[in-house]
Amino acid sequence: MGMKQTIDDMYDCLVKDESLLRLVYYPPEKYGVSPDPLDPSLKDILSKDISERWDIIDKHILLSSKSSDLVEENICRIYVHLGNRIPNTNGSFKVATQEVHIDILTHESYEYDSRIARICDRINELLIHNRITGLGMVEYVRGLPHPAPQTYSGYRQTYKVGNTKK
Repeated sequence: MGMKQTIDDMYDCLVKDESLLRLVYYPPEKYGVSPDPLDPSLKDILSKDISERWDIIDKHILLSSKSSDLVEENICRIYVHLGNRIPNTNGSFKVATQEVHIDILTHESYEYDSRIARICDRINELLIHNRITGLGMVEYVRGLPHPAPQTYSGYRQTYKVGNTKK
């Protein structure tokens, strides 16, 4: 399992989760005007037409950092990217612990319902102590505030997984 496969597997896990997609896509419940993003009255994102679904995913869950469009939009966004790769005790890059960073950015208009915390909690439920990729289960390393563009809040979660490269 190489680095590319690790990041692809983590990304796939996130984009296939209906609850997470709802949290990054639907606006917050505000003064009874709109329902909670997890409310069953809202259309399931995974049941939308495939092109519409991928438009949502491509805008909200990315494999690289892209923030130039955030100034014009009020959205939630997740970046999934590689972190440190720590070789095993004999120094081989082929057997290592791979860290994966997941950065969550939420516009201030989404924080009426503590959206950044809800997204972090959902990602933790999906990943921690589950066999998503590599060797063994995904482990939680840390979470900390992360720099974000003006009017956004940012939080970085770091996970690790055992990894091998043939």
